[in-house]
Formats: sequence, structure tokens, C-alpha cells
Amino acid sequence: MVVLGIIGFIAALMALYIFLEYVNGFTLKGYKYEFFSIAHMLQVIVGYWIIYFGHSIYAKALKKGADLLNGEVLIAIGAVVVLVVIYKNFKAIPFLLALLLTALQLLIAAPLAIGVFLGLILLFAAAAETKPVYVINN
Repeated sequence: MVVLGIIGFIAALMALYIFLEYVNGFTLKGYKYEFFSIAHMLQVIVGYWIIYFGHSIYAKALKKGADLLNGEVLIAIGAVVVLVVIYKNFKAIPFLLALLLTALQLLIAAPLAIGVFLGLILLFAAAAETKPVYVINN
């Protein structure tokens, strides 16, 4: 059953990729605007990360009774980063199509942000080349 689940997951990812390429082809041909570009997705992912870490800092400061401004500023910066992509989408494409595709873009970027973040953690862990520490003075 696990193998079927993996095959189904891979098939769903391939279908999603084909659909996104179709949407990109449609928007490129009709409006000369690539909707699901790597730059747009990275911008949304970075905006999500900034919002997440801003919320984390805000929640820690709220528990300690410390200054909340740092977290609020990060949340605002992350929101602005995501809103810039949304603005570009609505500027280039008619309203209803932009609304539908922007919602899809934001939904797809959320799991990508988590996956890319976990991948970066694994990459940094592999690059750190941690080695065992031996205690000699025992």
C-alpha cells in the first residue's frame, strides 16, 4: 500500500506540474505574463518565511512581556513581499483570472515553503560535517 501511495503522490505532482505549465503557456500567449515563474514562487516562499519567523519572534516576545515591535515589523515586511506578487498578478491579468490563479499560487507556495525550508536545514546539516567530540580529560 505504501508503494501505491508513493506512486499516487508522484502522479499527482506530475499532473500538477503539467497543469501549471499549461496555465503558464496560456498566460504567456494571452497576456505575455508567466504566472508560475520561479521568481514569483521564490518571492512568495520568502515572504511566507519572513511572516513565519516574525510570528515566532512576536509570540516569544508576547510570552516574555518583551518588545513586540521586531516581530510586527517582520510580519509586515513578509506581507508586503507577498502583496507585491499579488499586485503584479492583478496588474498583468484580468481580475477574475488573476483572483483564481493567485489563490492557486498562494496555496501551492505554502507546502513548497515548508519543503524548501526542510531541504535547506538538511543541506546546512550536511554542509556542517559534524564530527564526534572526544573527551580526553576524563
